[in-house]
Amino acid sequence: MDKEQRSTDERHLQELRKKLMDIKARWPAHSVKPEMIFQLESLEEEIAILQRRLAFQGEKDEF
Repeated sequence: MDKEQRSTDERHLQELRKKLMDIKARWPAHSVKPEMIFQLESLEEEIAILQRRLAFQGEKDEF
């Protein structure tokens, strides 16, 4: 992964984190709609994937 791709991934990760915070801020105390649960889980999964990719690249760059 080159520096440009890493930078793009980092920006995308920040956008996803903002979306996640927005969903959590709108999360109702009761009667959560299935769509919100799906959005939350999808964002969390995509964030985890990007974090692993960036961490792996960081490890790879050290060698």
